[in-house]
Amino acid sequence: MKTITNFRDLGGLKNRENKKIKPKKLLRSGELSRVSSADQQQLLDLYRLDKIVDLRSMDEVAERPDIVFETIENIHIDIFKNIHEEGAGLSDFVKLGSGEKAKSYMHNLYQMMTTNKVSQMGFAQVIETVLSVAPENSFLFHCFAGKDRTGISAALLLETLDIPRELIYQDYLETNKLRIQENQEILQAAQNQGASPAVLEALTIALNVKSEYLDTFYQTVNKEFGGIQSYLKNELKLSPSMKRDLQHLLLTDSFII
Repeated sequence: MKTITNFRDLGGLKNRENKKIKPKKLLRSGELSRVSSADQQQLLDLYRLDKIVDLRSMDEVAERPDIVFETIENIHIDIFKNIHEEGAGLSDFVKLGSGEKAKSYMHNLYQMMTTNKVSQMGFAQVIETVLSVAPENSFLFHCFAGKDRTGISAALLLETLDIPRELIYQDYLETNKLRIQENQEILQAAQNQGASPAVLEALTIALNVKSEYLDTFYQTVNKEFGGIQSYLKNELKLSPSMKRDLQHLLLTDSFII
């Protein structure tokens, strides 16, 4: 996708039972504020897109609204709705003014996303929305950069599908390859506007992912909730039948040799 940053199809990832995620079913990306008509048509024709979930705040949506797909259901889930002291916008990192503070902020952000009840309800709603998609159609979820709120949503969905942890990390880190050009444009624009080296360092941290941030998510889940399966069951209210339905919807029916 030329006009959708950080876009990828999670199809093809293989789970522990050697079943693969079906292609053109589970899509993730950054915001859809600059989608061309050609890319819109590709999402409709090739991917048979059915629903879009926007995980951004109301301020982000107002500032850079998604291009409207008239035939697609658009669902807004503000993951940070109840986290008033934190945000994932670039302006939040500009205010921090240093790389060290930005790195600490990222770890705190992942802890807050994991433990905050409204955030948990949002992640649960993402999973519920996937279950409402018709078998022949696809589902796309995104935030601003498609890396943190989207990254945790992807990790939770992949855990539900029993995808090995190393593949979850691999997908998470793919963001750094897919956002190179856009990140460079953002940093260049900030430099042109007189941003200091410290602010540019903070922005660089804000625009990329590190495995240690996902480590923080899993460590918090283990410490506070007794592991990922307990987290899915008790905090996100994922029932065994919902898990079976999700696997039936998104995984191949037979073993892949």
